[in-house]
Amino acid sequence: MTTKNLGAEGFFWWFGVVEDTNDPLKLGRVRVRIFGYHPENKKNLPTEDLPWAHPLLDITSASISGVGKSPTGLLTGTHVFGFFRDGINAQQPIVMFSVGGIPQE
Repeated sequence: MTTKNLGAEGFFWWFGVVEDTNDPLKLGRVRVRIFGYHPENKKNLPTEDLPWAHPLLDITSASISGVGKSPTGLLTGTHVFGFFRDGINAQQPIVMFSVGGIPQE
């Protein structure tokens, strides 16, 4: 990551829905369709073309080399909130929180 200071050029928050939890690297990453950034129509942007979003973990998890908590709690359909680590480029989403609810569609 090459940035002078995270948020120095603006902080870009987002809200979206988890569409894929099958991270081939087993890092707990998820693919999220981000509202306002990714088209709703999956023919225009298929799930497999969404970028992988990394979950934030609390400081009780080393988050490296298999040490710490597992970041695998999110399910397909979960609404999540986060920010883009790469700012306006919007290619490196970070998941901060999930939002409780009952999916309607």
